This record gives sequence, structure tokens and C-alpha cells, in this order.
Amino acid sequence: MVRLVVALVAASSLLAACTDAPEDDAVGGYLATQETVGDLPGARLELSGTVRVLANGCLMLERDNGKQPWIVWPPGAVPGPAGGAQLGTEVYLAGDAVTATGTVAVLADLPGGNRTDSYYGTLGHYCDGDAAGVVVLDSIRHAAG
Repeated sequence: MVRLVVALVAASSLLAACTDAPEDDAVGGYLATQETVGDLPGARLELSGTVRVLANGCLMLERDNGKQPWIVWPPGAVPGPAGGAQLGTEVYLAGDAVTATGTVAVLADLPGGNRTDSYYGTLGHYCDGDAAGVVVLDSIRHAAG
């Protein structure tokens, strides 16, 4: 019962934040994190791309291959200024080129990812992770240069 109430509150909060703002001009903050590094399974890869904020506030990673999966952030990441994310003292904003270590996944592979009443499922479905895919990041840094 408590989980259902939490899921409903989270979902209604997410829906209340919908706006007609263009991409990269939205107030974000809808980010999910791993509880611990490597918590979510998958082969770890070096990833690169550009952080994007969708009009609904979701943070995505625009990759060189043209795909733009939803980001599950490393542990400790919190909503940052201007719709971005903050991890420690580093802030990641829309348009920032980044490199990361993590895995590429489908939403259904995350715990509860195929349910709309779970942590990853609620945010993942809201952020279109079921169609766009997911990148689960263990670490992230601004790209050099």
C-alpha cells in the first residue's frame, strides 16, 4: 500500500511538471540513480555524448549514433541548476559533452522497469525509456576539450 501511494505521488508530481518548453529549455530534476555503483547488471563500456533535457524535464544522453537514451545516474546525483544534474561538485547541464562508464540497457531489464508502479518503471516510462532505451552510468565526467 505504501509503495502504491509513493508511486502515485511520484507519477502525479511528474505529470504536473509537463510543459510546452522546447528541449534543453526545461526545468528538469527527474533523474534516477543507482543505489550503488554496478548495482544494475550489464557489461560496462566507455560511453560519450551530450546531455539533453527534454521538455518534460527528463535527462537524456544524445549519443554519436543518433540515439538518445534516458540516463540512470551514478549514486549521489541530485537535480541540479537549470534542469541539469549535480554529482558532487560537478554540474551537468543541457549541451554538456560528457564521457562516462556504464552500460546500455532496456527499461525492462531494470528492477521493476516493466511496471509503472516502481522506482525505475515510473521515471523510465515517463522519460520514454521504454522506447528510447537506457544508459546506466557508474561514473560521468565532462569531456576534455
